Amino acid sequence: MYEYLRGKVEYKKPDYLALDVNGVGYKVNISLRTYDFISAGEEVKLYIYNYIKEDAFKLIGFLEERERNLFEMLLGVKGIGVSLALSVMSTFDIDTIRDLVATDDYTNLKRVPKLGEKKSQQLILDLKSKLKTLDALSIDTRNDDAAKHLMIEEELISALEGLGYSKKEINALITRDELRSFKTIEEAIKGVLKKVNY
Repeated sequence: MYEYLRGKVEYKKPDYLALDVNGVGYKVNISLRTYDFISAGEEVKLYIYNYIKEDAFKLIGFLEERERNLFEMLLGVKGIGVSLALSVMSTFDIDTIRDLVATDDYTNLKRVPKLGEKKSQQLILDLKSKLKTLDALSIDTRNDDAAKHLMIEEELISALEGLGYSKKEINALITRDELRSFKTIEEAIKGVLKKVNY
């Protein structure tokens, strides 16, 4: 089956995109987070999860290998299927999911549509030990422009939180367009701090 696909994004919708690989168009299901970080006309590499059942065959794509690994872990949680797993990954980034699981914060996990309290608690129970191996499972991560922007955002948010900014303040400080313009985390931090001190 497919390990990854590299091609040009012909068009995208919130739940899937059309990826042109050497003239062949693949429909690839994505999370909202992936949707935010790619643009039509852009060349991307997507790590593929092959969802196969008797009556269905879907390709689900992720910008990072560790995202796919997390998705597979979520599918291993009782009561969580493909749609709900994508919903979790659309609502929270990887580091936030880690924090919620580590602190048993099922209350915030319930923000995921249709997850509910019982499944949130089950998710925490099932993933608590597995999440520690997430990065170790990933061989090749963040090697495309879109994934690089994702990495910069995660590191920038972490740096700003370390400086005492709340998530609400951080969201007000940075926009998607700004994040796309930064080439390094150092450039991103300088750009945001310059705005704060202006």
